Parts: sequence; C-alpha cells; structure tokens
Amino acid sequence: MTLREIAQMAGVSVATVSRVVNDVDRHKVSDATRNRILEIARSGRYRPNPQAVSLVTRRPPNTLGLVIPYNSHVFESFYFTEIIRGAVDAAADHGMSIALFVPNRDAPASAYHDTLGKGGALAAAAGVLLIGTRVNDPAIRQCRESKIPFVVVSNSVPDPDVNSVDCDNRSGAQEATRHLLRLGHTRIAFIGGPEGSANARDRLAGYQTALAEAGIFEDPALIAGGQFEEQRGRNAMQRILARGVRPTALFAANDVMALGAMKALKREGLRVPDDVAVVGFDDVPLAQHVEPALTTVHQPIYQLGRRAAEILTAQIISGSTDATRAMLRTRLVIRESCGARRGEA
Repeated sequence: MTLREIAQMAGVSVATVSRVVNDVDRHKVSDATRNRILEIARSGRYRPNPQAVSLVTRRPPNTLGLVIPYNSHVFESFYFTEIIRGAVDAAADHGMSIALFVPNRDAPASAYHDTLGKGGALAAAAGVLLIGTRVNDPAIRQCRESKIPFVVVSNSVPDPDVNSVDCDNRSGAQEATRHLLRLGHTRIAFIGGPEGSANARDRLAGYQTALAEAGIFEDPALIAGGQFEEQRGRNAMQRILARGVRPTALFAANDVMALGAMKALKREGLRVPDDVAVVGFDDVPLAQHVEPALTTVHQPIYQLGRRAAEILTAQIISGSTDATRAMLRTRLVIRESCGARRGEA
C-alpha cells in the first residue's frame, strides 16, 4: 500500500500520512487521526522506503551496505569473514545493521549502478563499505556518482579524497623478506596476488625494496602470480621449480598461497624449512596449526572492518566530507617454517 492509498482511505492528505508513518511533527496530527492512519497502514502492510524516510526525517537509514567482489572462496575465507565481523560489531555499536552485496562473477560495471544507483538495493543505505575493490573499481565510481558516503577497506586507493582503511602491506612484506635475508637466504622466491590489487602490488614492492637494500638482483624466474588462492599458490610454486633456479626461501603474499606452495614443495621431495624456508602473510588461524607452523606477517584483520565501519558511521553522523585514511600496523610472527627458532631475529 502506498502513502497516497492510505491517505485516500483515511480521508486525509498525503502530507499528513507522511508525518504519521515517519513520526515527525506529532503536534500537527490528532491522536484519533494518527491511530486511524496507523491501523490502515498496518492492515495494508505498508513498508516505508528507507531513502524516503531519510529525506523526510533528516535522519540517515540505519543500514550500511557492504560490497565484496565475487570470489568462489569468499565465505570460506577467514580474511573476509573477519573483516565482516569487525564491521558488523562496529555498526551494531551505533544501532546499525549490515546489508551484504556480492556481485555475480561475470557482473558488468552496470551491476554496481543497478545496486548503488537510484532505486538500487543499497541506494537507501546510509553509507557503503567496499572490501577488496581494485584501483578504478566501478563500485567507487558509482558511490561517487550516487553521493553515498563510502570507505574502501583493505586496498589503498591513491586518491586522497577517498576514505580508506588498510594495513601497511609494503612494510610488512619488506620485513618478511628482510627476515629471510637475515637468515642467510639470497635466492628468495615470491608468489604474488592478482593484477590490479593494490595489496598485491604493495607486497611485491616491499619484497623488491628489501632485496634492493641487500644489493641482491631481482630474478624474474623466482617470481610468479598466485591470485591469493591455495591451488594457485601450489601451481605458482611448481612453475618456479620448473624454471631450473631452485630458491632456498619463499615469501608468499598471503598464507593460503604459502600453504599451497608448501604442498608443492613436499610433492617435489623438498622439505620445509630444511630445503626451502617459507613465510606467508595474514596470520590466519590455520598458520599456527600446520606442520611446520607457518612464519607469517600478522595483520589485524578484524580491526580493518571495525575501523572502517567506525570511520563511515562517524562521517554519516557528522555530515563531514573530509576523507579519513587509516593505516594499521603489521608484525612478523616467527614460527618453524622459516628455519628460525621462536623469538629469533
């Protein structure tokens, strides 16, 4: 039932119905009229449009949109679920809920327009969290066009006017590579993430910087892409080994690729860490339970989601358009897979 239909049945104006269902200007409507309108609205199963309510009440809707690019493993991934958990907890602190949108694998750019544009599923959201979006992502462009407050999570966007929360991927990768260098390795392989991912780019840059500091020539034969997936990490390690220049150490740009690479090394009869030392990135729970336990770069994944939602809700409440760019610190967690004793280096 629409506002106009309710007004016709109640014998009042649409403006009067709007005041009642949106609970504004109570003094302008008598109790009898208010009760009659509410009874008609209930019987007609009227559901207010959050965007319209926001315009009338001048209060934002109580929902944050959360957009994650399609990935067949997205809901199996500790990384994504921890970010979501952090965002949900922070939103709940402000009495807000989260609406999740995961586009189809082959969704065109227009899918974001249909979702974030006028009349779309997330158009009425108070703001939007964009997780893992890539540089020049259509979701960013659509949020700007729709004038929806948004925060980019877990990807550094170069535009200083965009709210963003990320970990210091470059510094973390640099420290991981330095650790392997301190252990005496000079042939250090690298398995990276997908093209277009700022995280993958920054972790590669950290690896390259550490090698350059040590005066070691970067060997393209020791570098392969793994798309942040375990099977891709396994395949990447096999490609590196097939090139004939066997590394003595490996830095993988996330833990699941490191675990896949360890399986490939085992299949080739190579032992970790005796033959090849391995370091990952993320510090997912499984990292400490594999054999040997994985040395990795810890990043505060839960805090990524929580901090992003806090920035977004603060901007919504204040009405500010000033961008906030947060960079969270990482730390190296030394376990057995690198060949160093706990606490060394």
